Amino acid sequence: MDGSRNSYRRGSRSERRKKKKAAGTARIYKVLAVVLIVAGVGVIGYTWLEQYLVDYRQQQLREEFEATAGFHRIFEDEPEKVVIEEWQPMRLIIPAIDMDLVAQGGGDVFDETLLDKGPTHFQMSDLPSSEEGNVAFAGHRAGRWNFFLDIDQLEEGDEIYLDVEDGYRFIYEVEWVEVFCKYDWEPIHSTDYPAITLQTCEPKHVSNPDYRLMARGKLREVVEIPVEAPEVN
Repeated sequence: MDGSRNSYRRGSRSERRKKKKAAGTARIYKVLAVVLIVAGVGVIGYTWLEQYLVDYRQQQLREEFEATAGFHRIFEDEPEKVVIEEWQPMRLIIPAIDMDLVAQGGGDVFDETLLDKGPTHFQMSDLPSSEEGNVAFAGHRAGRWNFFLDIDQLEEGDEIYLDVEDGYRFIYEVEWVEVFCKYDWEPIHSTDYPAITLQTCEPKHVSNPDYRLMARGKLREVVEIPVEAPEVN
């Protein structure tokens, strides 16, 4: 009887230890679950906030552009040629990929502060002209910005509108979309015809890739900026 009683006591203590250990493990899992949920909510909230700030900044730039871009300006005499001689606010609209962004300029194209706000003009490239020259812009394709995310979907003949503050719209038609080595800057060099070049990372969602995706457009015409920007698809 005493042996049975002692065995029962040992068994009871062992069961209690197992239950205590199991309860402790369960508490740890619960704490970890709560931590992961809070961390997940924090990451989502932070990402949403940053995306909101990007969109808000673009909206501010768009409003500033529209307030000064001569949307109601009427040209008495159309000039034979249009040449933009210094940087001024510009707006990129590509209906085929539902893109409408205000471009940045006046600084280094590799300045992340500029690139985080919108497409950025290459200082070593030209300014818009109806005669010759290649105006080039760089834009993010990774992270929360994704300004040039869908450039790869452009097809030959698609239109690119570049609106400038002076009240003109440069209308380009896509000639080609190609991939280049990230050290090959020839596509943004000056051209003997009026062109636009858009540059972004290749592949998508990679912050420091080995390749660049370039889209080249050739100028078709220069017109007055419409009173209202066209609706995108």
